[in-house]
Amino acid sequence: MANVLVFGHQNPDNDAVMSAVVLSQLLNQVEYAGNTYEACALGALPAESAKLLADAGVAEPRQIDSVEEGQLVLLTDHNESAQSVEGLKSATVFGVVDHHRIGDFETAGPLHYLAFPWGSSCTIVTKVAQMLGIELSDVQAKLLLSAVMTDTLMLKSPTTTDVDRAVAAQLGEQVGVDPVTFGMEVFLTRPSGSFTAAEMVGNDIKMFEPAGKKLLIGQYETVDKSRALGMIDEIREAMRAYAAEKGADGIVLCITDIMEEGSQVLLEGDTEFAQKGLSISDEHDGVWMPGVLSRKKQVAAPIIAAAE
Repeated sequence: MANVLVFGHQNPDNDAVMSAVVLSQLLNQVEYAGNTYEACALGALPAESAKLLADAGVAEPRQIDSVEEGQLVLLTDHNESAQSVEGLKSATVFGVVDHHRIGDFETAGPLHYLAFPWGSSCTIVTKVAQMLGIELSDVQAKLLLSAVMTDTLMLKSPTTTDVDRAVAAQLGEQVGVDPVTFGMEVFLTRPSGSFTAAEMVGNDIKMFEPAGKKLLIGQYETVDKSRALGMIDEIREAMRAYAAEKGADGIVLCITDIMEEGSQVLLEGDTEFAQKGLSISDEHDGVWMPGVLSRKKQVAAPIIAAAE
């Protein structure tokens, strides 16, 4: 029997946290492959995740920043090494449950790999429960629903599929809530009114490497972008500091207003591919991009395509 560490990406969002927590529970319930599964997190939990887990009486995942050689790991909500744990390339990847593009991913042997182009990794975890013949508890259903809603921005994101809508409806019916109303309640537990510029930049950010360039793409989601727009100089300073700390060539920050359904996009450093892919220039106050809600589909994808 081995212990498999299950975790989402660095700077975890609610989908990374809940996919690891609930997937670990499900695999432990059926003693899958004779292993034990431990939920972990690659960083501090977002406020909404911490509150949901505390309210449910579920222990927070153990925070880790590295793994030892040969350690069995199961990745959720990511697969690219730049977004993962230190030591990943010397670990043994037992499996992946993800809804992103496949990046610099290679393993020495076969593995369990579930990837679907759906709006949330927790949509996939819900389907895994069905595959394993497990009836979700109300607590598990609520945790999964919270992540489906936050990751799809209350089903508004262009990444949202009919599968996500059906899963959200199913989970909402089980726990007796309207999915969108519940999702907004979860979203509003974020202390967005007190976020510092550094938190706006670093709380939800991922590293990409288009054409060998290290490019950070961050997203700060809010229901009112006006406070952030009044902090542009502070935010730009925080962007430069974060990029320098991580050794990145450039950094992109999307200030996403889910009520106005669009993003103010700021650029710092070497952002040639970002400017080309997004068809924008580097303006001091950023560029408003109406309808842009998804980092994965509407920001990262065209930037990577522009670098090819």
